[in-house]
Amino acid sequence: MASSAPPLRIFCVEDNPLIIFQIEAMIEDLGHIFAGSAISFADLVKRQDLRGIDGVLVDIDLADGRTGPDVAIWLSEQGIPSIFVTGQEALAAAYSQVVLAIMGKPVSEIELAEKLELFRDTNRCSRGR
Repeated sequence: MASSAPPLRIFCVEDNPLIIFQIEAMIEDLGHIFAGSAISFADLVKRQDLRGIDGVLVDIDLADGRTGPDVAIWLSEQGIPSIFVTGQEALAAAYSQVVLAIMGKPVSEIELAEKLELFRDTNRCSRGR
C-alpha cells in the first residue's frame, strides 16, 4: 500500500472464524483497518456499523446457507462495493456483475493487497461524480 494513501476500512462476511482471523491479520498487515465481520446475511443486515466501510469481502457459503450472492446484491443496493472470497468460484462467477472481483481460497496477501485497491478505485470514482 502506498504510504500516502489512507487506510481502507474493510468488513468481512464469512462464517469460518479461522478464515476471519486470517483475513483480519492480512488486512491489518497491509496497513488497512479490519472494520468487523458478520457470519450470515441475516447477521449483516442487522448491523448498524456499515457507514464508512470502503468495501466488504464476502464468502458464498455462510452460516445461513449459500447466501453470499444475496449479500453482494444487497451491498450493491446500499452502494457498498464487495469482492467474493470463496472456494465456490464457478458459482461466484454467475454473480460477477454485482462484485468488483472474485478471489479463490486460500487467499494470498499479495492478491488481497491488489484486490483491496479496487475498493479505493471504486470509492474514488463514486465520490468524484
